[in-house]
Amino acid sequence: MKKKAIVIALIIVVIAASVYFKIQNDNTLAVETFKVNKGEISEYIEETGTVKSKKQRTIYTKAMGEARGINIDEGDRVKKGDILLEIDAEKINLEINSVQAEIDGLRAVYKEAVKPVDKSMIEKANANVESMKVKVDEAKRNFDSSKKLYEDGALSLNEYKSAQNNLTFQKNALVIAENELKLLKEGVSGNIKNQYQAQIAALVYKKEILEKNRENYVITSPIDGIITDIFIKEGSYLQPGMSVIEISGTNDLYIEVDVLASEVSSIKKDGIVIAYSDELGIDELSGKVDKIYPKAFSKISDLGIQQKRVRVDVDIQNISQLRIGYDIDTKFRLWSKNDVLLVPDNTVFELNDAKYVFIVEDDKAKLKKIEIGLEGEDYIEVKSGLNEGDIVIISPNEDIKEGINIKEKK
Repeated sequence: MKKKAIVIALIIVVIAASVYFKIQNDNTLAVETFKVNKGEISEYIEETGTVKSKKQRTIYTKAMGEARGINIDEGDRVKKGDILLEIDAEKINLEINSVQAEIDGLRAVYKEAVKPVDKSMIEKANANVESMKVKVDEAKRNFDSSKKLYEDGALSLNEYKSAQNNLTFQKNALVIAENELKLLKEGVSGNIKNQYQAQIAALVYKKEILEKNRENYVITSPIDGIITDIFIKEGSYLQPGMSVIEISGTNDLYIEVDVLASEVSSIKKDGIVIAYSDELGIDELSGKVDKIYPKAFSKISDLGIQQKRVRVDVDIQNISQLRIGYDIDTKFRLWSKNDVLLVPDNTVFELNDAKYVFIVEDDKAKLKKIEIGLEGEDYIEVKSGLNEGDIVIISPNEDIKEGINIKEKK
């Protein structure tokens, strides 16, 4: 009987213990915690930028014609001077050939004009002049005789006039013969030569212009780089000023970021920038602010809101992971402070116009009033109220009361 009483008593004790521990477990909250430590605190402005090349070039055609022989595809790497495409040059080639024919013809005429006169021709012309002088002397003697006879009434007026006209004719013929002899001796005049030379020079200049323009019918790469866009197709008819190809250098990539105008004043040249991208598999790349543009512009946000923004260029130290045209996230560091006591910003809450946290002490929640300093992107500086190594509760809610049992989530 006594033994049976002892067994019953033990059962009661076990039941009581189970109830106690159940009550205790029901009042225990599992929470996430953070161990207070010292570190760096920073504030950032976050924006999404685009990877670009400083040597990006859009090639525009200067010629008119059909595109032929497009020798590249997007993504191809090219060297400076590589032929990218050609334009049908048949028309301009015909124009060059036509001008060359004019030059050849005019040079032939000029050569004939300035060619030295044959000596026999000069002798013949000289003999003609001497013959004409004899005729003039004879005509003069005949005129003098006719005049005397006419004055004596022995010759009619018509006969006298005929002798006078013959003298005039012979004198004119002598002048012509003498001029012909002079031209043969002197050759083509300087003015005539200058006219020929000016006409030939004008045609040569015209041909040089055409040949220079013909160079525009073969489009070559102005830089080493990669083809990032082709705006035409084989057989497209091109007009001067049309964009045909985009080439980007690959050794001078940077990030172009449009920052809100209201925030850009906080960003300084050479300020630290951190870039990252899930799409490119980039955890963190270090960079710095290279240029802040002076002019703001309007831009429609993804939510359809018009915003004033300012362009900021960011240089990246290691560009090997960057890809032209990709979006990439950036964080502009505004300030930073080292070796300060830190807690996550989601551990601090306000109560009666003061800042508090819950710490874990002897497995129980304890309310602690703190004084904060700088507020960074994810962390807050604690100036007083906590010590390094204290355990604070992350994201405390209304279920957490001072003195409640706490256990850490695993």
